[in-house]
Amino acid sequence: MTRVLAGRRPVLEALRGNAKIHHVLMESEDKFPDVRGAAQASGIPVSTKQRAELDRLAEGVRHQGVVALADPYAFFDVEELVARSGHHPILVALDEVTDPQNLGAVIRSAVTLGIDGLLIPKHRAAGITPAVVRASAGATEHAAIARVTNLQRTLLSLYETGMEIIGLDATAELGIRDLEPAHSGRVLVVGSEGKGLRRMVRQRCNIVVHIPQEGPMDSLNASVAAAIAMYEVAAKRGRASREH
Repeated sequence: MTRVLAGRRPVLEALRGNAKIHHVLMESEDKFPDVRGAAQASGIPVSTKQRAELDRLAEGVRHQGVVALADPYAFFDVEELVARSGHHPILVALDEVTDPQNLGAVIRSAVTLGIDGLLIPKHRAAGITPAVVRASAGATEHAAIARVTNLQRTLLSLYETGMEIIGLDATAELGIRDLEPAHSGRVLVVGSEGKGLRRMVRQRCNIVVHIPQEGPMDSLNASVAAAIAMYEVAAKRGRASREH
């Protein structure tokens, strides 16, 4: 099944990243010379199409006059994700995040902060759709993502290999800044919008932390909370490495 990427930045990052692109379609020959140049440098054909055709392919996602046709998204197996991550890997597991904007923003932050991989459920969660790719500004094309059938079982399996499972929950007693430096791999588990972590998923976490909030607002957007938590967990890995 052909995958559609829509918009200048998602298409450009796909050309630079891991996507296998077959064709780039543009509304005008003069549009986005950086995209055209990257495609031509990789030997990928570029064609001019009417906006109506691009609208049809993009299915409502804002495309700015450029669309790419690619292979289906290349997901990793969990074991492969861990094996390729090296020493003290950091993974992020998303527990039924359904909003494409939130998922895209989390993936963008994860790639920017050097997170080794992400775990997303196959069911009751957003997938790697054109809207998610666009919301991530193309970061999906640089990310290592695994889809799992049962997140609870996956977390238990990772715990049994020696990884710490850290849940993010506003009701937790421990603040995320009080985490000890990592001496093993870690999985940061982020809950869904509004509902947070499901009870059984929370029980799979051997540490649960909250983000201290001192202002008048009492909650953070899921993707913002995830970005803050990823930054803190990544900083703890860096500290542990320096202490060794």
